[in-house]
Amino acid sequence: MTQCQLSLDLYIKQDASLSDFAGPGWLTVIDAVRQAHVGLVNQLYLQGEADTGKSHLLAAIGESFRELGSSVIYLSMRELVGLDPQVVGGLEHMDMIAIDDIDAIEGHAGWQEAIFHLINRSRERSQDAQVLLAFASRKPFGQLDFGLQDLKSRLAKSLLVALPTGSDRSDRALILQAVLKRRNWQFDPRITDYLLDEGPKRIGAMLEVLTAVQPMFTNLERAHVTKAKVQAAIKLIDERTLLDELRDLTSDDDMLASDRQQDWLDF
Repeated sequence: MTQCQLSLDLYIKQDASLSDFAGPGWLTVIDAVRQAHVGLVNQLYLQGEADTGKSHLLAAIGESFRELGSSVIYLSMRELVGLDPQVVGGLEHMDMIAIDDIDAIEGHAGWQEAIFHLINRSRERSQDAQVLLAFASRKPFGQLDFGLQDLKSRLAKSLLVALPTGSDRSDRALILQAVLKRRNWQFDPRITDYLLDEGPKRIGAMLEVLTAVQPMFTNLERAHVTKAKVQAAIKLIDERTLLDELRDLTSDDDMLASDRQQDWLDF
């Protein structure tokens, strides 16, 4: 294995569990994962908007397979796209390959070819062993702007699962409770309620805000949480939520500009 391949170990995530996704909106997703556990599904494609929990879910799926004794690797294409595509050579020996942000290789022909061949090699191995390829993207596979159409054809063989948007408070509350319990974090209910009601509605963004707030309460017992500390946490939640909303606006403007440019080129 090359040094580049060894560096991929850095991308294996462990701080996630399928128990995080206990809300009613995730039942279809978890059912698909259970089918993958018993070999009924060998390609899974998770599609959802930005910050809807795709990366967290991929990590949780990987951890569930690791608990079953499978070898697992997690690849973030958004982080790897600047590297030599040969970095994924030889990874077909893994029992589960989680490929996050597959849409990040739009416009990168070398990476599209590398992932295409990785899928083919993994499928060959699956004739003798149980293998799962799990992808995550903001776009359905039919909307991916790939020059390599054969790769789109391979992805189209996946079971497509659309992720909840996070609009259901009960879904967010159950994920929040599960993450807090697993990380052994304790927060004043006033803070968690405010995060659920006024914070980001998307799972990934909510967990980012939670992680930002947590250092304020390290080694601080709940009984010693002052009103000032609660107000400071609420202020931080507001600030991070506003930044998340501004990021969304910027992203929407970029997409609109891209669409207008494409319309002009088509014209």
